[in-house]
Amino acid sequence: MMKQVLSFLKSIDFYKSVTLLFAVLVPLVLFGWLGGDTTPAVSIVMGVFLCSPSDVPGSIRHMALGILVSSAIATLTTLAIHVSFFSVWILLPVLSLLVFFNSMLSVFGFRASLVSFSGLLAIILAFAHPASGSAILMHGGLILLGGMWYLGVTMLAHALVSRRHNQLILAECMNLTAKYLRIRGRLLQTPEDTQKIQEELFQLQTEINEKHEKLREIFVAERTRSGISHFASKYILIFIELVDILELAMSNPANYQRISRYFEGQQASLQPFIDILHTMSNRLEYLAEVVSGDERMKVREGIAPLYQRADESILHYLKVNQFTQTHEGAIILRNLLDYEQKQQQKIESIERVLQDLVDQEQIVQRSKDVEQFITPQDYDLSVIRQNLNARSTIFRHAIRLTFTVLCGYALGTVLPVQNPYWIMLTIIVIMRPSYGLTKSRSIQRVYGTLIGGVIALGIVLSTQNPYIYGTLAAVSLLFAISLVQKNYGGSAVFITLNVIFLYALIKPDALNVIQFRVLDTAIGAGLAFLSGLFLWPSWEFINIQNVIADSIKANREYLREISALYQEKGEIPTSYKLARKEAFLAIGHLSAAFQRMSQEPKSKRQNFSKIYEMVVLNHTFLTAAAAMGTFIQNHFTSEKSEHFQTFINSTDDNLKVAQAYLNSEQAAAASHHVQLDKAKFYLEQQFKALAESQSEFLSDERTPKQEEGHLQLQEVSLITGQLKWLYALSENIRNTAHELVGAGSPTEVISSP
Repeated sequence: MMKQVLSFLKSIDFYKSVTLLFAVLVPLVLFGWLGGDTTPAVSIVMGVFLCSPSDVPGSIRHMALGILVSSAIATLTTLAIHVSFFSVWILLPVLSLLVFFNSMLSVFGFRASLVSFSGLLAIILAFAHPASGSAILMHGGLILLGGMWYLGVTMLAHALVSRRHNQLILAECMNLTAKYLRIRGRLLQTPEDTQKIQEELFQLQTEINEKHEKLREIFVAERTRSGISHFASKYILIFIELVDILELAMSNPANYQRISRYFEGQQASLQPFIDILHTMSNRLEYLAEVVSGDERMKVREGIAPLYQRADESILHYLKVNQFTQTHEGAIILRNLLDYEQKQQQKIESIERVLQDLVDQEQIVQRSKDVEQFITPQDYDLSVIRQNLNARSTIFRHAIRLTFTVLCGYALGTVLPVQNPYWIMLTIIVIMRPSYGLTKSRSIQRVYGTLIGGVIALGIVLSTQNPYIYGTLAAVSLLFAISLVQKNYGGSAVFITLNVIFLYALIKPDALNVIQFRVLDTAIGAGLAFLSGLFLWPSWEFINIQNVIADSIKANREYLREISALYQEKGEIPTSYKLARKEAFLAIGHLSAAFQRMSQEPKSKRQNFSKIYEMVVLNHTFLTAAAAMGTFIQNHFTSEKSEHFQTFINSTDDNLKVAQAYLNSEQAAAASHHVQLDKAKFYLEQQFKALAESQSEFLSDERTPKQEEGHLQLQEVSLITGQLKWLYALSENIRNTAHELVGAGSPTEVISSP
């Protein structure tokens, strides 16, 4: 528990909350010390709050631009609301346009969605702090000044702790990768829980992909700003190894059903391999602590005994099964051991980097193409025009949010509540394009407000000391901001405490504040939930077919790059790495979409079982393709044959048909039965001949000739197995896509490219 608390206090979120608290307290303390009117300080503090959401990890340039744009939009929005207060007939159209416009900014990506939130928050705070006459311009100017003040504070803080921030993000990525390794290991231990474990992996992979994108942005910005410094170069190389570790983890071993079949009743044969996986996960977590600065690099005890046990397990398996066919099971164990050795090499590479045992030339060489892996964001205004239609999730959300805010304003005006804008604030904070996220945030917000209200009530009844109220308001703000991303329910508790104690400092009727705070939150949360359920909701089944099609497209491109690598050999081209990245991101988007769909009402989960099947099939296809690509990268392989290409072409054609179904396009099916049957027969005969001639390759005594035979048999076994499996998966993907969309049977015949 203490370790978790210390980890939280060292986190980026806590650093950000400290920075924000400093930026808030300085103008308040300064104006209070000068003994004058503190109203200007309040306006400056509002400016600080309104631009702070854009302060997220990434390049300094993007962060600064985000804060500047947030500050500008917040200032203009505030002025527009204030000048409209004189007439409700002017105010309502202006309010509607501003809510809609700010909501639509989210089409430009994650950072733009934070700018969007700043604009929406400015609308609500304008109702909380009304101004008139010349005070409007003064208030707007001070909000802009607050934004500039916060930009200066956060730039200074970033200059002081930017390296620390980068270390923490990299360490988080390492911990997530270690967790991924451990969960993959559970597939060996409990293959009967495959579905549950796969769902965990889907969600975890989405988180890892997000961290990868964030790190790419940071490292490219670091190189552009100051060249490749010693520390930045180390982090880049560690990141590259983490990407390779993820690919290895996804790709080996892929067919757990096959493993379960061969080792049923012989789980002990797998235990040494499971122990190695756990040891590697533990080591990667320890290295994450080294990167974050919590531990010093130490030489570990040798892992060689574990690999010795794995070798002995293979020999024991052969002896126990000497009267049965042992080649397949033994090859599975050999491939598993080979995978773990490759994974161990990656972890050892990270250790060498942390020990400064890698020369700068190698770092520069490996990181030379890192700029090409940044996912560019299009900020052209045409993107908004393209999303002004019913198919756009953001457009539907903008319409829904605008209507709900107007309803909240109307209810707040009609009902006898203390602060009507609290209802609108709750709506703005809770509502999201996804029904599932809106529902969960509504529940967490209500529970958090109730818990915070009870805690505040106890404190208010116990003491009326304003110094205690002020201290608790500052501390609760600190934790409210630092928890908002990781624990929204906990953040809601501290937000409630902060609001109540601030009001208790200003007004003596704190009990009424608690009562109305809970009531307003309940009304706002109820409106947000009902709107997400009934008002033009964006159910995932509407768009998920497009997400599946994108994943299939990315898998096709990755498979083509694998085929080209098998043909060309040599150094891994950048195009291969880019295709791999896009395939990983696409499956991450698909997993996230499925997770959102699983949170929706059962009545809205149309074709849920088929969609889940497509998610699993695409994920399994990617792991099988990655297994083959990883083997080709790390082994000397034979020349590519026409039979290999026949399998690749046939598999690609199946995926092309599935993609056409999902995109509602003309479906075309290929007929490769003759060529495919011939390819299957050739590869199976090749494996059989090698297996018979190399039956002793798994013996205890290993000669160079036996080692060469082992490598040949391993290549034929893995490549043949993966090709057959990929083709079978592509058939399942095609058939499931056909059933999912209810398309007609494909009749047109196309030939192999």
